[in-house]
Amino acid sequence: MTMYGKMCGFFALAAAIYFLCQTAVAGTAADSAKGPMLGALPATTGPFAVGKITVHWTDESRVEPLSPNHEPRELMVDIWYPAESSNAVAAEYLDVVAYEKVMGPDSFQNFFREASETLRQRVKTHAFVAAPYARSAQQGPVLIFSPGGGMVREVYAAQLEDLASHGYVVAAISHAYDAIVTLFPDGRHIAYSDKRWPTTPSVEGEANLNQLEWHANDIRFVLDELTRANLAPSSTLPFAGHLDLRHVGAFGHSFGGIAAAHACQLDRRFKACLNEDGVVAKRPLFLDDRGWAMDQAFMLILHDPPTRPLTDEQVAQTKMPRQRVEALVRRVDADQEAALRNTGRGSYRVRLRSEKVTHMDFSDLPLLGAHDRSDVEKRAAILVTVKSYVLAFFDHYVRGLNSELLNETAVTNEFVDTVQRFGPAEFPCPKQ
Repeated sequence: MTMYGKMCGFFALAAAIYFLCQTAVAGTAADSAKGPMLGALPATTGPFAVGKITVHWTDESRVEPLSPNHEPRELMVDIWYPAESSNAVAAEYLDVVAYEKVMGPDSFQNFFREASETLRQRVKTHAFVAAPYARSAQQGPVLIFSPGGGMVREVYAAQLEDLASHGYVVAAISHAYDAIVTLFPDGRHIAYSDKRWPTTPSVEGEANLNQLEWHANDIRFVLDELTRANLAPSSTLPFAGHLDLRHVGAFGHSFGGIAAAHACQLDRRFKACLNEDGVVAKRPLFLDDRGWAMDQAFMLILHDPPTRPLTDEQVAQTKMPRQRVEALVRRVDADQEAALRNTGRGSYRVRLRSEKVTHMDFSDLPLLGAHDRSDVEKRAAILVTVKSYVLAFFDHYVRGLNSELLNETAVTNEFVDTVQRFGPAEFPCPKQ
């Protein structure tokens, strides 16, 4: 299995349980009418043009144990925000030359797979580098995004720039030593290291909590830096002075979704948290010793199907007695239910159709790797579905706006299986 595959597989589900559960500038009207194009990101849907800036921040309070010289923790962060329209050339999607120089052409190809050739052709975003903050935008609520294990922040641009087009300021992190490569402005780079990762995931879904703490604290540190920049009178960042730090959310994909949930558990500045397909043995987060998930609102969007009865052949492949296998499946199902039922402001589970949606469809890579018009349209439609629920959730729980999508009583989207709402729980909740 490639490193890319290892990253995706680990945080989908521990191997045996995954098997069991699988079997059991805003776009104009003219742009939208054309539909998605091969090798292009979908048009943004909000009323604002989008600006983008990349920053290099160092957390002097944390020594990086993986650094040979024990340097402080360093992060690269892309920040997307509502901006004034510009006639400038759109921001480049990914610095392909720099990535290939560090990774080598073969590793670049193996990691980005079908999307690699499209990336080499210079995909453009819908954002403008360091564009002035939109004069007509109010103070922007803040969202912080954490990518999947091994992934880089750039490959989620469709989601991030679309949120910015709706008035959000969105900061996306590449976690050094955990992204496949982290590139710094001075030409240095940090390659992926597996030293903070378990070598083999357990059936029970054991996670490396040290890794979880590092990622969650990266998210919190980025919020600290945004707060500092917002208050600094001499800041040259375009969004400085425009951040609404009373309304903040966190979200992420795969392990990034679990890390975002943990950041919310640690920090009440985050008002809402969303996890995109990040589960370890079905758990989207880890309950505390009281059985409590978090005080805030929570949403889980996932693509795995509900557990179904196991055949004798399926049980035989686990090399465990049926009684033990079924007890284990019931337990991990109950763990997910407990995580969703024990939140202070309630939660949602949006289950996408696993026969149509893959784990990586939350990123841009399947869309950019599509080889024909039909596949482009399907991948773009899946991203539209994900973006719609992400926007509706944060609009409601961060901005306080009413959401028609969250209030729907029947699912009409072809990619959505079910949407379940879990009401607010009382704290402290009873033992499970």
